[in-house]
Amino acid sequence: MVPGAKEAVVIHYASPYYDPVKAHEYYMRTRELKGRRSATQLNDEGKKVWSYTKNSIKDNKSSEVEEEKNKRDKKISEFRAIAAQAKKQITENLKALNEQLTKRNTEQKESVDAGKNSEIEKLMAVKIPTGLSKEERAQLVAERKEKIAKIRSTASGTKQSLNSGLKQDKSVASLDAQSRRAQVSTELKTVVEAARQAYTTAMANLDSSYENIYQQEFDKILSEYKKVSPKKKSSSTTSKSHPLSYYIRK
Repeated sequence: MVPGAKEAVVIHYASPYYDPVKAHEYYMRTRELKGRRSATQLNDEGKKVWSYTKNSIKDNKSSEVEEEKNKRDKKISEFRAIAAQAKKQITENLKALNEQLTKRNTEQKESVDAGKNSEIEKLMAVKIPTGLSKEERAQLVAERKEKIAKIRSTASGTKQSLNSGLKQDKSVASLDAQSRRAQVSTELKTVVEAARQAYTTAMANLDSSYENIYQQEFDKILSEYKKVSPKKKSSSTTSKSHPLSYYIRK
């Protein structure tokens, strides 16, 4: 690099799951280890032994990886099933509560109607005295009608108030159920993320563990099947060669 020149920075893949510094450290570490496991250091028999051993280790690792995946998937499935059941229970509870509220409202309105009808019947049971003038009789009838209308109006207002209360109660219950379902979803997200993180950690531990196993086995094989390079013959002092004419002259 030219002195004083700035090193170019290249922006690559970015993700919350990707740490470029740790990734580089892992690459350099495994590159160094894998470089130490070069099969070119082994003789022909050693290469066969290493190939078989390496595949056996790989199969064992794959089996453990699959086991960890199954454990993760099983946990997540269980968490989701629990969450689904919890949400279902919340919905069923809301439905039951709404039915109770509706039933209570109906009974209250029926009670209002019963009271209204009772009061009207009492008024109607009062007979208008005989011997009254037409005007006096009309006045009493008008007063009775006014009282009945008032009773009916009061009853109607009471039932409207009950209906408004029912609507409000159901709205509160619905919002509460919605909040509970949201809480279940949040808790599910948390435990699922924890399960995935545990899997990621388990995978990192497996990678590290098997990296050591690979290296240990390779070192054992290398100690027994190391390739022996042919020794170079040391150059001995050779007699000085002379042209044929040298011997003829001599």
